[in-house]
Amino acid sequence: MAKKVFQPLKRLPIGAIKPEGWLLNQLILLNDLQKKLGNLQGLIKNGRWTGDEALPRYARGLVLLSGTLEKDKQLREKADAFMQPIFASANEGGDFGPRGGKFISPKIEGIKAIMSYYELTGDPQIIAFLKKFFKNQFNTFMLTPCWFHSRSRLLEEIPAMELVYKQTDQEWLKDLAEQLRETSTDWFALANNYRYKNKSNKYLSYKGAFKLKKFVETYEQSTGEDVLIHPLTKDVADANWRKFSHKVMVETNGVNIAKAIKYPTTYGSFVGDPDLNRLSAKFLNSMNKYHGTATGMFTCDYRTGGKSPTRGMDVVAGVEFVESLLYMLQYAGDYNAADAMEKVLYNAIASSMLSNTCAVQEIGLANQVETNSDTSVFFKETEFGNAYTINKLSRAAIALLSSYPLYMQSLCMQGDRELTFFSYAPCTIKTVIDGVTLVLKEETNYPFRNKVIFRVESVDGEPEVKLNFRVPKNTTMQIISGGEVVASGSRNISVRCVLKTGSTFTIKLDIPLVALSNPDSSVSLFKGSILMAERIVPSISVSKDDASVLSMTFNKKWNVSPVLAKKANNGIRHLYTTEKTFVSDITNIPFNHEKPPFELHVLAKNVENWDYDANGFTQIPKKPNFSEESIERVFVPYGCTALHISQFPPCLRSDV
Repeated sequence: MAKKVFQPLKRLPIGAIKPEGWLLNQLILLNDLQKKLGNLQGLIKNGRWTGDEALPRYARGLVLLSGTLEKDKQLREKADAFMQPIFASANEGGDFGPRGGKFISPKIEGIKAIMSYYELTGDPQIIAFLKKFFKNQFNTFMLTPCWFHSRSRLLEEIPAMELVYKQTDQEWLKDLAEQLRETSTDWFALANNYRYKNKSNKYLSYKGAFKLKKFVETYEQSTGEDVLIHPLTKDVADANWRKFSHKVMVETNGVNIAKAIKYPTTYGSFVGDPDLNRLSAKFLNSMNKYHGTATGMFTCDYRTGGKSPTRGMDVVAGVEFVESLLYMLQYAGDYNAADAMEKVLYNAIASSMLSNTCAVQEIGLANQVETNSDTSVFFKETEFGNAYTINKLSRAAIALLSSYPLYMQSLCMQGDRELTFFSYAPCTIKTVIDGVTLVLKEETNYPFRNKVIFRVESVDGEPEVKLNFRVPKNTTMQIISGGEVVASGSRNISVRCVLKTGSTFTIKLDIPLVALSNPDSSVSLFKGSILMAERIVPSISVSKDDASVLSMTFNKKWNVSPVLAKKANNGIRHLYTTEKTFVSDITNIPFNHEKPPFELHVLAKNVENWDYDANGFTQIPKKPNFSEESIERVFVPYGCTALHISQFPPCLRSDV
């Protein structure tokens, strides 16, 4: 029998999924964050777009937030106001972008903002706007200089091109897509045979990277009257694009990679080649294998840093990664992508904000016992190191506005008479299936709890619907209806049922605490997708040089490791002694640092030779020495911490 081909799913329109419970509170916190951001005048000057990539990224965050928080009229008005300079920047030929802008990266981010705005408003003039821009690009692309990060991100345009194609049926759009693919970085070849298996400075030194960065900035900031450099012609751009240093710099950049993971999938959707989905999956596996951390996010500060938990993770790349994983769910139904999305969101992204979003971190570490603005050579390209900043219009703060709204689109996707649930959160879902309007309410405190209740609030008829449920990795699931278990499974469950108003069924998840190995051979504790971290309460101080920068330190003992059972089953271990669980109410701050939703008390041992290295980081010893005595330590969800140890040297029962 021929293998069934996966049919791409449809995302529900923005606003079709209404957040409730902890998810609504998290979105409200993000809305509070956007209200706190300072220096917004740097994005628009005299009504014109001047902020390069920052304006469309910020505007898109506002658009996505306003679509989920429909009752906030001021937010919608603000989103409209920040979109207008983007539309107003267009010339008669269809090109658009910031005043004085020479490169396409800001336009690419503008296209994404415009596409989200179309999803929110449905305004047909937006399709005409995009079509005119793409036609202008088609006519002028081969004459336009394009290099560095702009050139590596050309395929970011593909989803918008597919949207326009479906509305207009213009075949030249596919010709343009082929031009972009041939001109850009060959991400497909890199996905198929990933070559940057070590930290990036093994291929291009910090000194070489800094020199190249300054060279590129010289051209980008030139007025064209600078006699010290040649004009940036297409020949100059092409010549530099072929240089080895340029290639390495672009292909090891974390944001570029996070974006590019989806390119085989999105391009394959546009040209009708679903086999390309395997390249996105292969790319994802390579990043986990060679640069992965327990948080689900690969290291990049801002370039790939290898497997060490003391290398940085760029929050902007993390949000871009979430979007790439979203496309992999939609076009390939890849449950591994759903596991990765939850891990990145609940851990790396959640931890990048202090409890009430009063401060944001741009670069985080899986093992982090201090934060400051002068951490080491690893972060010299970042303005604030791994410190948290208050009320700053930072890259991270802008990117975070889109994080949970993007995640919401993974909660439920629609196929032909079927609904697929890739994740679970408190919400109300409204959609139309086979002409029948369905309103489905989801009551849950997942991922902090293990039960989900689905209730059909209303349905105009009694449609027969196939329901597909992803079972998170390392968990099992039961579907209960009428007090009886009607289905169970460990990776996915599908049931076909007739939905009636008032119908109710419950999902119960068994989420054990497990110890998993990381790419660097350390181990981490997980409850489902939630990474557990040793609780470290920091001492917080304000920087003497900048009152908006927070430094944190921890001077007590942090160098411990949980005691694990020696026996492993399929790479999974459990604690040698059962943990003690303490459950707290879920507050209006879901990832609460003061009062986490739950905490675990775990038996651990001191690691006597685990200390700071020459750079001031907590490198895990290859041959750990464990103490004789055992102690009980508190572990909490990683997202409920600012300082944390989440990757440990394996301490097996035989070491006792």
